[in-house]
Amino acid sequence: MKAWLLKACAAIPAPRTTRWRDRALFDWMNANAPGRRVLNLGSGIGASDGLLSAAVRAVRLDINPRAPGLDVVGDAQRLPFQDETFDIVYCLAVLEHVRRPWVAAAEIRRVLRRGGHVVLCVPFLYVIHDEHDYFRFTDRGIRSLFDEEEFEPVLEQVAAGGGSFLSSFLVVYGRLFVPGRHFKTLWDLTFSRIFSLCRFLDAPVDRSTEQRLTASSFAYIGRKR
Repeated sequence: MKAWLLKACAAIPAPRTTRWRDRALFDWMNANAPGRRVLNLGSGIGASDGLLSAAVRAVRLDINPRAPGLDVVGDAQRLPFQDETFDIVYCLAVLEHVRRPWVAAAEIRRVLRRGGHVVLCVPFLYVIHDEHDYFRFTDRGIRSLFDEEEFEPVLEQVAAGGGSFLSSFLVVYGRLFVPGRHFKTLWDLTFSRIFSLCRFLDAPVDRSTEQRLTASSFAYIGRKR
C-alpha cells in the first residue's frame, strides 16, 4: 500500500461527537477537585487530561510502569495507600480491564474518606479493545459495585450512546472481511472517520430514558456515606 495514500487517509479529520455527555464528569471535577486529595486510578496515557483544569492535582497511579507522568505503580485490586487517604478517586475506562472489579471497588471504598467521591466511567456496549479486557457494566451493575448503603449517587447517566457503539462495531466488524495487513490499516484509517458519523444518531434520543438500553458507556459519581 502506498505510504502517501495511508498518510492522506490519516489526515482526514474525524468528526467530533455531537455531545460530550460524559463532560459532566470533567465539569464536576473542575468545580470540586481543586485543593482536594485526588487519585487518578488507571491514569494510562492521559487521553482526557486536557479536559481537567490545571488546578486539579492528582496522584497518578497505573499498573503499567511506562505510563507517562506516573507517580505510583500499583494494582487497583491492592492499592498502596492507607485507609481514607483521598477525597476523590477518579477512574475512567479502567474497571473493565481489572480481573476482579468488585475487589477494586472495595479498595476504592477503603481509600476514600467519608464524604469523599468516586468519579467513574465504564463501558457497556463496546468492542473488545485490549488483551486485558474482561468486563462490561450496566448502570445497575455500577450500583452493585457501589451500593446505596455505602454510596449516595450524585450523578448517573449515559456517557455515550448506541451511535458511539455502532461507530466502533462497524469498523472492527468490517475489518474481518478485509484481507491483508495494509488493507486493514487503510480500512481503519478511512472508515473510523466515516463510521464516526454514527454518533450523530444519538442526538435525537439524547434525553430518552430508554437510551440506557443501548448505551456505549455509563458515567457515575457517588459520595461515600
